[in-house]
Amino acid sequence: MNLSEPGCFSDELMAFVITCLFCGAISRDELNIWCAENLALNNVAVFLYELMDFHDEIFKIYKVIGYVPYWEHTEDDEHALYGISVRRGFEPYDMPLTREEALACLEASPNIERLFGQVFSFIKL
Repeated sequence: MNLSEPGCFSDELMAFVITCLFCGAISRDELNIWCAENLALNNVAVFLYELMDFHDEIFKIYKVIGYVPYWEHTEDDEHALYGISVRRGFEPYDMPLTREEALACLEASPNIERLFGQVFSFIKL
């Protein structure tokens, strides 16, 4: 699963990052770090500069971006991101499945764990 060409920014990449934020797999501070680290990518969006200092409620992120980017994924992919959150010791708000189910989804979706590791190389799982 490749969200973009290596070294290039894409809407799909941004949507994956936002999904990770909403699932609790990353924190706002980690979003800020990711934005700062990705400013050198080709075709980078100007809103990354604003997101480097984003500390508002997460639903307001779309106001900063100006639109809703899209990442094509399955419900199991999203549930695997909740599994990453659980594995990292986070407690996502309003998680739609149990901790055990989230971890099972992560176990069944090694591609999501690999993708997470590629996108957030500064985070060790």
